[in-house]
Amino acid sequence: MKNKTIYILSFIALIVAAYSFYELGNTPNNDVPQGLNAGTMKRFEFHEKPAPATTAVFHDQEGTEKSFADFKGKVILVNLWATWCAPCIKEMPDLDALQASMGGDDFQVVLLSENQDGIESSLAFLKNNNITNLNTFIDSKRNVARTLKSNALPTSILIDANGYEVGRLIGPAEWNSGDAKALINYFISSN
Repeated sequence: MKNKTIYILSFIALIVAAYSFYELGNTPNNDVPQGLNAGTMKRFEFHEKPAPATTAVFHDQEGTEKSFADFKGKVILVNLWATWCAPCIKEMPDLDALQASMGGDDFQVVLLSENQDGIESSLAFLKNNNITNLNTFIDSKRNVARTLKSNALPTSILIDANGYEVGRLIGPAEWNSGDAKALINYFISSN
């Protein structure tokens, strides 16, 4: 009888420990309302603490150096992409529609091409695929991608109006969905 009691108590302790570890690993970031990474944004990963965005430079169409500091004051969705990346191509119409519906003084989609052959192929891609609401920048030496520790395309990074990276989503997403807009609107209204 004594052994049976020990086994039962051990089993109960194991269940309690497993539940505690589960809860510890699934405790939401208290700074972000629950439900913002639901639905089409369920793969969006919030950082435990927002981190300053990288200061690495990239270039615009004219070859002028830019950094994320140039966008301070607005929420930006940085999308690392390339013309040879099939998932990038799949989500491009959604990003274009998101920019058309939400782009302005408070928000902007910032395309950052990882093509190594220069910006011309990226510009041609946008034109040939009727992507009319987005401009692309170039990170041909992957300085930005390297400092962001991004090895996958597409990767989308949400940076708040104060210049802090709040989270990211690796892989394609439905960026013109209500879930994505709710996520972005939360950070616009938090400014």
